[in-house]
Amino acid sequence: MEGDFNLKVISPNIGAKSIADNGGITTGTDLVEINLFLFVRIVKARDLLGHYDLNNFDPYVEVKVGRFKGTTLCFRSCSDREWNQVFALEKGQIQNPETTLEIFVKDNALRYDEYVGRISFAVSDIPTRFPTDSALAPQWYGLEDQMGNRCRGELMISSWVGSQADEAFPDSWHLHLSAASIGICNMANTRSQIYLMPRIWCLRVNLIQAQGLVLEDRTERCQIFIQASLGNFTLTSKLAKNNNGNPIWNENLFFAVAEPFDQHLVLSVVQGTLGSHKRLGMCRFPVKNADKIVDGSLPPTKTIVVRGNGEFAGRLSMGLSLDGGYHIFDEDPKCSSDMNPTAKILWRPSIGVFEMGILNATGLPAMKLRDRTDAYCVAKYGSKWVRTRTVINSLSPKWNEQYSWDVYDPCTFITISVFDNSQLHEEDIAAGAIDTRIGKVRILLSELETNRIYSYSYPLVELQPSGLKKMGEIQLAFRFCCPDMINLCKVYTLPTLPAQHFANPLYPIHGLRRQTIMLISSKMSRTEPPLRREVIQYMLDSREIMWSRRRGRADFERITILVSGLVATYTQFDSICKWKNPVSTFIISLVLSILIVHPQHLLPMMFSCLILHVLQQLKKKPKKLSHIDLQLSHVHTASVDELEEEFDPIPSKFGDNIMRNRYDRLRSAAGKYVTRMGDFATRGERLQSLLSWQDPIATMLIMSLCLITGIVTLTVPFQAIVSVWLFYLLRHPILRSPFPTLYENWVSRMPSKLDSMI
Repeated sequence: MEGDFNLKVISPNIGAKSIADNGGITTGTDLVEINLFLFVRIVKARDLLGHYDLNNFDPYVEVKVGRFKGTTLCFRSCSDREWNQVFALEKGQIQNPETTLEIFVKDNALRYDEYVGRISFAVSDIPTRFPTDSALAPQWYGLEDQMGNRCRGELMISSWVGSQADEAFPDSWHLHLSAASIGICNMANTRSQIYLMPRIWCLRVNLIQAQGLVLEDRTERCQIFIQASLGNFTLTSKLAKNNNGNPIWNENLFFAVAEPFDQHLVLSVVQGTLGSHKRLGMCRFPVKNADKIVDGSLPPTKTIVVRGNGEFAGRLSMGLSLDGGYHIFDEDPKCSSDMNPTAKILWRPSIGVFEMGILNATGLPAMKLRDRTDAYCVAKYGSKWVRTRTVINSLSPKWNEQYSWDVYDPCTFITISVFDNSQLHEEDIAAGAIDTRIGKVRILLSELETNRIYSYSYPLVELQPSGLKKMGEIQLAFRFCCPDMINLCKVYTLPTLPAQHFANPLYPIHGLRRQTIMLISSKMSRTEPPLRREVIQYMLDSREIMWSRRRGRADFERITILVSGLVATYTQFDSICKWKNPVSTFIISLVLSILIVHPQHLLPMMFSCLILHVLQQLKKKPKKLSHIDLQLSHVHTASVDELEEEFDPIPSKFGDNIMRNRYDRLRSAAGKYVTRMGDFATRGERLQSLLSWQDPIATMLIMSLCLITGIVTLTVPFQAIVSVWLFYLLRHPILRSPFPTLYENWVSRMPSKLDSMI
C-alpha cells in the first residue's frame, strides 16, 4: 500500500531542453505536451430572419463536432448580433477523420430552439495555424436550410487548428459531450484564468489618549476602552482608568486592509467593562486618508472629535498609518511563497523565474453521481494565482497548461491543488454545492537545481477522519531558471523577512493572517470566473492546528532523530574512552597529543573533518524531491478515534463519553512528557544548588575546589592540564572503577525545587 504514495519520475513528451541558454523562458509550451485543438470563432451574424418576425427573434449559435457541442449566448429580439466567442476541441478526441464541423443558427424565441440555418465544413479541410502566424481573418459564410439550399442570413466565422500556444486558447469555451448538459451561463466557470491577489497593507491604529470625555460615572473603578471596527473585524483596546475623563492607552491595534481602500475605520469610546459597558461616542475615519509609511516611522498624531447622539463627547488623540514595510502573511509562515513587504519600492530584485507545466492527473476518484468528476487545478506562488480550465467528466483529465512566476527568494514553496468543479449545473448551484478538494502538493524551490527540468508524478493524498486516502496522481514538469548564481547566493545571507519585522516586530501575526485570508476570499470570490472561498481557504491552510496525538508522536520522533546525532557522538566517544576498540583509542590519543603540542592546528582540523563529513553525505543525497513521509507522519499508526479527535472542531461535536475517554488519554500522554520535563528540570536545579548555599557544606566544598583549581591553573601550564584531563578520560579500563564518579555522586546529593513541590 505504501508504494502507491511514492513520488514517481516520469518522462513526458515535452519539447524543453535541460538548460535554457538564455536563463529564462524559451517558449510558452516547452514544459507541456503539445496538443492540437480545433478552434472555431463565432464573430457575428447579419440579415437573419426569424420564423415569426424581427421583433420576436432570439438568435444563438450551436457548434457541433460529432458528439461534442457548445452554444453561444442567446440575445433577445435581435437579428444582427456580435458574439465574438471562441470554441475549442482537442483534436485527439475526434476519432473519425471524416467528421464534419457543423455550425447551426437557431431561434429560441418560443423556447424550443427552432432551426434557422447552418454551415458545415470537413474537419480535414480546416487549415493549421502555427504560433508564429498572425490571427486568421474571419469570413462571411451564407447559411443553408435543412435541405442544403441557400437561405437568408450570413455568419462571420473562422476556424483553424492550433495548440495551447494560441492566444485564443485561454478564453476559449471547450466543447463537451452532448450528454454533459452545462448551462451556457456556467461555461465561464470552466475557463482557465490568472488572478493577481490584492495588495494587503497593515493598518496601524496608535491609540494615545482621550481628552475631555463627557462621563456619567467619574469614579475610579469605572474604566474606558476603545472598540475599533473595520468591516467585519472588531478589535478592543486594553482597559484604562478614566483619569477624570482623560484616559491614556498608548497601545497599537493592527488591521489587514486590501487595496483599494474604500472602507471606514469606526472607533467607539466605551465606558465600563468588556462584559457590561455603555458607548459614550464614536468617530469615523476613511482608511484612504491614513498616512502611508514604508520606513517604520511614527505617523503624525491626529485629534478627532468624538460624538455621541450627535453631541460633543470628547476628543481622541491617535495615529493612523498604512505600514508598507511589513509582509502580511496569507499562508502558513513555515510554508510561505512570498516574503516581500507590501510596498513595492522595498522589494528585492528578482533572482529568477519558476516555470511549471501542469500536465495531467490520473486515477481521480468519482466526486459526483454517475462516476463523474469535473477537475481543475489551482496553483499559487506569491501574489499570482493560476487556475486551469475544467476538464468535463474525466477521471484522467489532461490540462497541459504552462505558467511562470518571478522568484525573489529560493526558500519558498509553490502550492498546487486539484478540485472538483461543482458550479456547472443549476441544481448544484441552487443547492449551495462547494468545489470539493481532491488533493494538494507543495514544492520547495531551494531543493531544485537551477536550469534543470524535473518531471514527477505526485500522489494526491488526503488525511480524513476515516484515515489516509489516495485521491489519484498529478503529473508536473517544472524548472527554476536563475541567470545569476551570485545573486542567488547573496539571498542566503539576507534576513528572510523585511527589516521592519525586526526593527518593530508585528504582533499578533496569526490574528492578522485570519483577517488576510478573509479579505482575499472576499475579493477573489468576486472575480470572473470566481476563485471560491473554500478553494482559497484550502490553498492557504486556514484551518487552525488542533491537538493531535499523531502529530505529537511525529514531533517527538523528529526531536529524537535530531538528538540521535549527539547521542551517537557521545556513544562513540564513550566507547573510545573505555577502549572497546584499542586501535581507535590509540589513534585518537596520538591525534590529541599532536594537537596539544601544536594547538594552532585544532580549528583547521575541525573544519577539515566537517568537510569530509559533508562529502560523505553526498552519496546519501536524495535522488528525488521531498514529499510526504508516511512513516514520519504516523498516519498508519493513528487510530480512527485519534484522527476524529484531530479533525474535531471547537466546540466538539462528540458526546460526553467519547470526550471523557479522549481526555483520559490526553492526561496519560501528557503525564509522561511532564515527568521527563521534571527530570530534566531537577538535574538542572541540582547543578544550580552547588553555588546557591542551599546546602552549605556542598557550597563550601565547591568553593574550596574552585580555590585549589585556580591555584593549580595559575602555576601549571594550560597544555599540561588539558593533557592530564584527556588522558584521564582515555584511561584504560583496568584503571577504571565500576562505581559512579565523584561528580555524579556530588550532583545526585544536591537539593532541588522538587523537594518543595506537593
